[in-house]
Amino acid sequence: MSRRVCSSSRGFTLVETALAIVIVATGMLAMVAANQAFIMQNDWGERAAQAARLGGEIRERSLTMPIFDPVTANATWGPEAGEASVADWDDMDDFDDLDASGWAGTGPIDATGAVIPGMSQWRQAVRVESVDPVDLGTVVSDGSSEAVRVSVDVFWRDDPSAASELVTTVTWVHVR
Repeated sequence: MSRRVCSSSRGFTLVETALAIVIVATGMLAMVAANQAFIMQNDWGERAAQAARLGGEIRERSLTMPIFDPVTANATWGPEAGEASVADWDDMDDFDDLDASGWAGTGPIDATGAVIPGMSQWRQAVRVESVDPVDLGTVVSDGSSEAVRVSVDVFWRDDPSAASELVTTVTWVHVR
């Protein structure tokens, strides 16, 4: 009489184990990549919101100001004599060519004209242009119109040795 030995226990083969490791590793890499993409989008969203805020700070500062100086009218485009700092500015044209830069130590500025601390990576660059009040897309000579278009370009620079990146431009029209 011959006896047969039957073994019912069976383990994973090396190929099955390797395949399972590859599948699990691929899933984990996909999750890490998705998480990294989420972090990058979140950083960009946070940066875009901050840039919009910084553009809004300039708008808020200038919202109630006249276009031209109350004393000299449109005789001078830009800050008048004696207006040495942003705190002294009393009209919209004073803001033309303002460059409030965190990396230069002059900004960015808030609605009161004060430098916002802890924002050394940001820069606000302001342009004020006289525009035709009937056709706001047409720029006319400085001081010759009852309407101005104000644009605030907000830049970000992560590394002091890197080039700055334009994050947003906030633009509005002010009519006297």
